[in-house]
Amino acid sequence: MSKFPTANKSFGQHFLNSPTVIKKITSPFPETCDSIVEVGPGPAVLTPLLASYDKPIYVIEMDERFVELLAPVVGAENIYRQDALDFDWNNFLQQKKHKSIWLVSNLPYNVSVPLTLAFLRIPEITQMTLMYQKEVAQKILPNDMRNAMGSLYVLMQSQFDVTHVVYAPPGAFFPPPKVDSQVLTFKRKASPLIPLSEVDNFESYLRLVFANRRKQLGGILRKEWGAQMATQCMNGAGLSMEIRAEALTLNQVLKLYEIFSSYSS
Repeated sequence: MSKFPTANKSFGQHFLNSPTVIKKITSPFPETCDSIVEVGPGPAVLTPLLASYDKPIYVIEMDERFVELLAPVVGAENIYRQDALDFDWNNFLQQKKHKSIWLVSNLPYNVSVPLTLAFLRIPEITQMTLMYQKEVAQKILPNDMRNAMGSLYVLMQSQFDVTHVVYAPPGAFFPPPKVDSQVLTFKRKASPLIPLSEVDNFESYLRLVFANRRKQLGGILRKEWGAQMATQCMNGAGLSMEIRAEALTLNQVLKLYEIFSSYSS
């Protein structure tokens, strides 16, 4: 009999069951952080190791079955029974006053990107260790950057230094998923490449630029910005109108945004 309860498919549950991967995710503690938040702890696989650091620790968990397991580890008052996508970070931070949170999660694959984009917007989350479906992780941190430029990579690079932690095969979980997984760690940049206050505008720009990564960027921008604006911005960034978005460098994406912002402000 498994030590885990039946996984709830609607929550995207796959319980981590590899001591090696568990150790990689939970160590070492970032010395600059003053607290820990774990999202989706489930049956407290990572939680005891995170709690051993003797820092304030909070968990956000939708599944009521796990409250009984989590309460002795973190305290019932530190369990938030709700969807992490609906979590009220402003209220939490006003109450707890934490300034530097380490956020840890074996993310549900079906909401991993929306959750990551929500975490990005919370400046008090200064470090994250997150598990993804490998295909998604490769969009955030590609092993090979040739023609791999995309909106998720650029957006995360604008705010964080991102590094690989460990791969997790299907056998590292119960029940095993049908895909490989990858853990990444994110350390918030002291000087972000784009001010956090501009992230919404920057994300909209990236969605436009990378909506059709393999098509000529000049044509895409002409339709959206008009021929004159598109030509001025592309020329100003030193880009050919025929270049494809997937072939851009990070600096070129940032330069084009800078020029576009100067014209549209």
